[in-house]
Amino acid sequence: MPAAHCVSSLEGIILQADQGFLDLLRRPEEEVIGISYRQITDPRDLKRSADMLAALTEGAAPIRLQKRYLRPDGTSIAANLLVTRFSRPDRLISTLFWRESGRDPPPARLWEAALRIRHVHDARIRLFGADLSTDPIGSVLIGIYLAEAEGRSIGLGEIATYAGIASSTAARWVAVLQQRGIVEWEQDATIDLRLTQSGMDRVEAMLATVYEAPDGAMMLA
Repeated sequence: MPAAHCVSSLEGIILQADQGFLDLLRRPEEEVIGISYRQITDPRDLKRSADMLAALTEGAAPIRLQKRYLRPDGTSIAANLLVTRFSRPDRLISTLFWRESGRDPPPARLWEAALRIRHVHDARIRLFGADLSTDPIGSVLIGIYLAEAEGRSIGLGEIATYAGIASSTAARWVAVLQQRGIVEWEQDATIDLRLTQSGMDRVEAMLATVYEAPDGAMMLA
């Protein structure tokens, strides 16, 4: 599954792009370098992009968002972005993940929620030890979700390492999730696990609660 990188000025002028970014846009390099993000952004997402640029002040944390890019044939493709500002010289470095077919990548706020859960899990292991930090089902679901959000393939071996469990244990849990209609794979579970649509809907509903205040109001948009 694809990923890409590009470098732009603080004003959003593209200065460098790898082949993945060119593949995302389906444009040759000479049509991409030197243009503004406005020329390749779906008009529906121009305000979101402008707000992101305004928020990336010096020293600001990287920003995650989802936006749609225009292709020459008039279609749009959604991608998740992680945008970081660097100084001396001032540059914006963007890492992008997308799906070429099937489901769009998940909303950036849910991707961020999954990352938060992963960071908390990593902190638990560091502070309390792996034997007091086991949550195999939760780790399996978050690991597969993040792989899909970031355009990566993930298999049993990697998910076992991520969850901190034996490969045989991971295989048993994955089999249970497959029987419940939550996880699937096309040919080989050792290299290509993913969530079913039902599984994706349930995981995203779980992640959405990260942003909900006790009274039900959304903490973050």
